[in-house]
Amino acid sequence: MLILGGLVLNSCNEETPSVDEEHFEKILLDIQLAEALLQSYPVDSHDIYRGLFIEDILRQHQLTREEFNVAYHLYAEDHKAFQRMQERLKKKVYDAEKIEDLNLAY
Repeated sequence: MLILGGLVLNSCNEETPSVDEEHFEKILLDIQLAEALLQSYPVDSHDIYRGLFIEDILRQHQLTREEFNVAYHLYAEDHKAFQRMQERLKKKVYDAEKIEDLNLAY
């Protein structure tokens, strides 16, 4: 979740995220899995690959970094929605027997 904290905008003017909760949850899952994958890379390359992974994930989900940041900020403000997403994400990760079951592009 550290990467997510770095992506959040300090302020936003929109009241509704451009991405619905289900889609946003899929993006968070991809980011969490990319973070896990990143741990197998040399430490000195984490920052480079983290940026590349995030850009690739956002491109796959057809979302700009700014749109993601706004959505993250708004969902983070709704603690119940964010907690629901986190619980579902944990379940998906724990229930997966193989990374291939999660349909990753990496």
